[in-house]
Formats: sequence, C-alpha cells, structure tokens
Amino acid sequence: PFIADSCPGVSCSDILITNPDATSGYYNLIITNGSTISVYCDMEGSNCGGEGGWTRIGFINMSEPGTTCPTGLTEKQYDNIAYNLCVNNYLSYNQAFGCNSTFFSSYTLNYTKVCGRLRGYTQGHGLSFSKYYYNRIVSISEQYLSGVSITHDNKHIWSYVNGFTEDYNGDAISCPCSTGNPFNATPPFVGNDYYCESGRSDNSYPDDYFFF
Repeated sequence: PFIADSCPGVSCSDILITNPDATSGYYNLIITNGSTISVYCDMEGSNCGGEGGWTRIGFINMSEPGTTCPTGLTEKQYDNIAYNLCVNNYLSYNQAFGCNSTFFSSYTLNYTKVCGRLRGYTQGHGLSFSKYYYNRIVSISEQYLSGVSITHDNKHIWSYVNGFTEDYNGDAISCPCSTGNPFNATPPFVGNDYYCESGRSDNSYPDDYFFF
C-alpha cells in the first residue's frame, strides 16, 4: 500500500518514532540533497526480529509475476521450481569458481544496521569457504565462498554460505560448523558474520550448481 504523508521524515525509523502506529508501506523521505523520495518502510520488523523502522534498499521476489533479476545476475528456469531463479554465470563444475555482483542504492541515506531475508537453492553441492582456504585469497574483491555476500564500500557485512554436505568434515568445502570439521576456512574479513548451510546429507558428486 502507498501511504501518503504530508510531512516527510529523514528515515523510516524517524517516522515510526513520530508515529508509533505507522504501518508498513511506502513513505516519503528527505535525502541529503534535499529532494524527496518514496521508499518502502518495514514498520513491523517482519524480517528483523520484530524491530520496526527499516528502510528497504533491495527487494527481489522471483515468485511474484513479472519480477526480473537485477543487473549482474542471470534469470534461469528449472523444471522442479515453479518460478525462475537468479543465478550467476558460473554453472558448470569447470566454471564453478567465479562471481557476479549487483548493486542496490541506499539513496544517500545514512544507516548503521542491515537486516533482511535471503532464500537459497542448491543442486549438487556448494564449496563453502574452500576457495579462500586453498588459494589464500586475501581480497574481498575475489571469490572467497560459494554463496552470497553483502558488502558496503568494499567491506563485508554478512554472507550466506553454501557448504558441501551437512555431515562431511574431511575438507574445507564443508561449513566450518560441521561436526568435527578441523578446517578453519573462514576469511578474517568475514569473521563470524555469516550463516552456512547445506541441503545435502551424502557425499556424492553430482553436477555442481548453486542457485540463489
């Protein structure tokens, strides 16, 4: 819903403080150059632990009709999924190492926290942080994981990592938290700001794809 407000705020949290009964929807905000923009405000914190006042920066829901992938990602259809997915351009095992990026503008708004929701799909297996571990990648500009990373000004914020299997601990391709995994493969610039998961429970090697 569009919510017309005659007195724009400087942020969604500012509007919520002024009007604690404000509901989620589109509001007008004044940005640093003095102009007014319309943005979606999450006033209930449905994806942020119940804390409201969040400004939506990026939103992609491929299950909604007419949705397209942002610049940098490729749209692809799969037989077992009801809607298309956004994928990178490295879909075969021999091309499994590579990355694509997309950009979401913050409208010049200042912010101190980021929250959200990300849904990933995996077919085959992911490689966790193994690209960093074996190649000793030290730059955030290179591929250091299988998955998705959120960054700002070339600094890591949070990553959603896809590991090999849930119970395999014989290689750095598994999540660092896998039972008995001796490999400390997490890059220092990532630290503990990530979530690693695998949808597989066996150690076979099917065709290697990672969808998100």
